[in-house]
Amino acid sequence: MEESYKEPVYQIGIAAKLIEVCPATLRIWEKKNLIKPTRLGKNRFYSKCDLDRLRRIKKLIQKEGLNIEGAKKVLGQDLCWQIKKCPPQERDKCSVYKQEKKKKE
Repeated sequence: MEESYKEPVYQIGIAAKLIEVCPATLRIWEKKNLIKPTRLGKNRFYSKCDLDRLRRIKKLIQKEGLNIEGAKKVLGQDLCWQIKKCPPQERDKCSVYKQEKKKKE
């Protein structure tokens, strides 16, 4: 995974704008342990990886109709290739892996 993908660079206002929610929503999701941004003093910083997770949280809650606890359970599940420890060449043949990969693009 690219180093810059996990680099915390977006402040809360920018992150909220990028995923089209208000900063208060991000604070609630943090308080409910759905996301853990990097803290520098009192400031929160989000990485591209965090933004992908936030988009997934938003989709689960707003489009799929899950509550926060339901979203936590979905996000806490391991994906099959993580459980089976499939090598990368095998993952590319997997329809579920391809679907997840497409979502991130």
